[in-house]
Amino acid sequence: MFLRRILAVSFLLALAISLIAACLPKTNTTNSKSAGKIFETGSMSVARADHTATLLPDGRVLIAGGMVENGVFLDSMEIFDPSTAHFSPAGAMSSKRVGHSATLLPNGKILIAGGLAARGEIVSSAELYDTRTGKLSAAAPLHEARNGHEAILLPNGKVLILGGYDGRRFLSSVEIYDPAANQFLAAGNLQIARGGAVAVLLKDGTVLLTGGASGSESNHKVLQSAEIYNPQTRTSMLVADMTSPRYKHAATLLTNGQVLITGGSDEHDWSGVYDTAEIYDPASRKFTQTAKMTSKRFKLPHATALLKNGNALIAGGNRVPEVFEASSGKFEAVSGTMGEPKLFATATLLNDGRVLIAGGYGNGTPERGPLSSKQSWIYEP
Repeated sequence: MFLRRILAVSFLLALAISLIAACLPKTNTTNSKSAGKIFETGSMSVARADHTATLLPDGRVLIAGGMVENGVFLDSMEIFDPSTAHFSPAGAMSSKRVGHSATLLPNGKILIAGGLAARGEIVSSAELYDTRTGKLSAAAPLHEARNGHEAILLPNGKVLILGGYDGRRFLSSVEIYDPAANQFLAAGNLQIARGGAVAVLLKDGTVLLTGGASGSESNHKVLQSAEIYNPQTRTSMLVADMTSPRYKHAATLLTNGQVLITGGSDEHDWSGVYDTAEIYDPASRKFTQTAKMTSKRFKLPHATALLKNGNALIAGGNRVPEVFEASSGKFEAVSGTMGEPKLFATATLLNDGRVLIAGGYGNGTPERGPLSSKQSWIYEP
């Protein structure tokens, strides 16, 4: 297990319950009522981790793909309805996918691209889920097979695909999907090949890409670097390094235009998990440390959400979510617990201001490795 959403098979096969028990980050159990609370809601039909969760135009959430356990990958989809707190089946994709991307387009379709379909098989295929009809149709394939990439919806309605892993090496290539033409176009390269990085669309229309890993499967390096990709010029430039090398971390765009970077780990993986956080300032293009989190946490790239009050929910990577309070710059643990860490879970802001936290994997067993969960929770501010 060495890369966020990239080598799902490697990291799951490598784990044993004794290692997890020894290395799991400890959680501060002093919860604050002011930070909100979580409670369990309806369960998914199947256990999932490293899936995608996409808010639909009607306020429901599409859950797609992911994995149950070692080598058990999913092509199934389901939809969560906040009004009933129930999940219902939503068909199956054309391929099993782990570490893929899912992006809601302005035309009401969801672009699902890439991912790991089986052990050693990373795909270039893509498909479109029509949120109005619930049907899938084929999209043009990616130029390069990849998983552990980042997908960003641009202001012009196109989708930016950055980096990832192709089964042999980490990628520097960038592609842009054009919904009108239903095709991917080559769009330059990053300064540094990286997979498992985290990307955020900044308010000026450029994209910040932080950390991740580079090199090859057998010889990889966790990155401290960050860069800005400009979709207009299709070029990328390095900015100041983060305060720490990070992968399996998360990034959240705050209302003031700054970016909150939380958690992750260094090259020591389980024994290198962070409780640190930092802020990227687009004006200075520099990172500065902020207050520490209440818990060490990693494997949470899609388990954070910007709340409607301007605070940020950090939901994944540990047993107890916490909230970054923008006014004070401090973190507070929420009330309630998920029982065990939920790694590679998802957090989706609902239209009513609550957050759906779905799936993820926890302790598992020595024989089978980590096992994903069917559970889901609702966070209330």
